[in-house]
Amino acid sequence: MPAAFLGILFAQRTGQASSSPSSDSDVKDSLKQFTDVYAVIEDNYAEPVNPDKAIYNGAIPGMLHALDPHSNFFDPKSYALMREDQRGKYYGVGMTVGPRNNKVIVISPSPETPAYKAGIHPGDVIIGSRWQIDGEYEHRRRRRLTQRTQGTTVHISISREGVEKPMEFTLVRDEIPRYSVDVHFLIRPGIGYLHVTGFNETTEEEVSKRSMKWGISKV
Repeated sequence: MPAAFLGILFAQRTGQASSSPSSDSDVKDSLKQFTDVYAVIEDNYAEPVNPDKAIYNGAIPGMLHALDPHSNFFDPKSYALMREDQRGKYYGVGMTVGPRNNKVIVISPSPETPAYKAGIHPGDVIIGSRWQIDGEYEHRRRRRLTQRTQGTTVHISISREGVEKPMEFTLVRDEIPRYSVDVHFLIRPGIGYLHVTGFNETTEEEVSKRSMKWGISKV
């Protein structure tokens, strides 16, 4: 897209608009300016413009950061994932997976979860086309592999070192707690150590339970 042309358009529109919109008319003019600029970009950009990417990932977050650097925008999918993190539980098979040498490796199954009870081990390699992640190993994308609806089944093929043939597992998804206090111990009477990995809806309850168990009333 011709950068000079777009710069001229911005300059012309900015000169016409009020520096601090305060009326419905000003807001309408600003919105028209935005749609005009978007139309120019759409007509001149080298590739088809993805509206979701341009608006949800670009324009709206940019607007919020310009007004307040501490504000964030979440589209419906991102908001659902954020709320999932905050609830302190999810429905899945209970294992953490990650990339290693272009393979999807089981990092660890959580104790007393379907994956743990089925005998899946750290270091197992998940194989099969349905479990391949075409080059994209973003944390939330990986997690969606094993998270769906409680009571549904997932079939996993695993390659394990020392085992000649692939191992097949059929797991039933269950409610998996996501604890925010992962390490806790009493240093001496009246003083305890808690390691909080993050804050969700169960954090206060977890901290209270540990402190009450130690006989500590103040945290």
